[in-house]
Amino acid sequence: MAASRTTMMSEEEQERIRARKIHKAFKFLFGIGIGARAVLMSSYVSGWLQNRLELASPVTSWTRMTEGLSLLDHGISPYEGDMFHETPLVLMLFYCLNKVWSGLIPVFFVLVDCVTAVLLHSVGNHVCRHLLQKQGRQVKSYSPQSLPLLLTQSELASVPRHMLGIYLCSPLTIASCAAFSTTGLHNLAIAAALLAAVKGRRHLATLATAVASYQCVYPEIFIIPVAMYIAQREQGSSFSFSDPASLLSMLKTAGAHFAWLGFLWGLSYLPFGSMDWFYWTRGFVMLAPDLTPNMGLFWYFFTEMFEHFRIFFLCVFQLNAVFYVIPLAVKLRDHPMFHLHLLVGLIAVFKSYPTLGDAALFLALLPVWGHCFTYMHLLV
Repeated sequence: MAASRTTMMSEEEQERIRARKIHKAFKFLFGIGIGARAVLMSSYVSGWLQNRLELASPVTSWTRMTEGLSLLDHGISPYEGDMFHETPLVLMLFYCLNKVWSGLIPVFFVLVDCVTAVLLHSVGNHVCRHLLQKQGRQVKSYSPQSLPLLLTQSELASVPRHMLGIYLCSPLTIASCAAFSTTGLHNLAIAAALLAAVKGRRHLATLATAVASYQCVYPEIFIIPVAMYIAQREQGSSFSFSDPASLLSMLKTAGAHFAWLGFLWGLSYLPFGSMDWFYWTRGFVMLAPDLTPNMGLFWYFFTEMFEHFRIFFLCVFQLNAVFYVIPLAVKLRDHPMFHLHLLVGLIAVFKSYPTLGDAALFLALLPVWGHCFTYMHLLV
């Protein structure tokens, strides 16, 4: 009796020690991430980073945002010229923050990154739990040689911490935040969509995908794996592309996404009383008229091209960013979260105006599949 009580006490003590270590790790990660951002934002380095092509695109540049705010202050629509390409709701958000107190803007950017990191931590926790449950149901059918590929219970605690730490302390996200790039808002919307999807919250997931699509055209393709994930949670093992209930669930998700997107477009009409912004945001991203050098493929290819070939290759390049979603949906129908992760990486590479901040989100999601890293050399 005394021995069992001692064992229980020792287990409780070990759990308390483990909890204290996790708490210290969180404080350390947040301290490093917030401290690095604060130091860079308060120094001359911030101005230098804002002009770096790796961190600021024509869409996400803070320099262009300040020009848009200045035009708005003088009663001129920023969309009357060709310099401003951020969405109206984001513009009005920073306009309000600037009117209240300009010092809120750097605090807001740091807060966005912190919230995104917390959301990714929760995503990692839920995805790992889901994978462990799935492994428990199917482990008897696995080959003994596949055991090293399986997720372990210890990774349930370590993977979410790694995701949070990679996003908070990555030089890519720190530099992007210090450059006041609005890419952070885009990453926040995608992280929220991932979390809502793994929780099976259709309305929140579609709202987040709509916000991400509103800011940039390419996340429209996220609705397919998100719809598959939610349908699988609802239908369980009976999920199939030919099952009417599964198809109805996916159609509900797609309908909710486009309803939210239409609502955001309607809100965007109110500040200026016109839809001129539509061409200078979504149209600008799709047509890629600005060939300023950046991290993407478009600018280099189109500066070397004859003008009469432009439309054809523009269609080819834009389709390349979204072409993979259907084949991946068929091949990875049992792994919609992996499908989502791959789409995040594909968009970061093939969008018309990418930055390093786009790649940071893809890298932060990698620890979820850390148990497979040993076999990555087989891809080469």
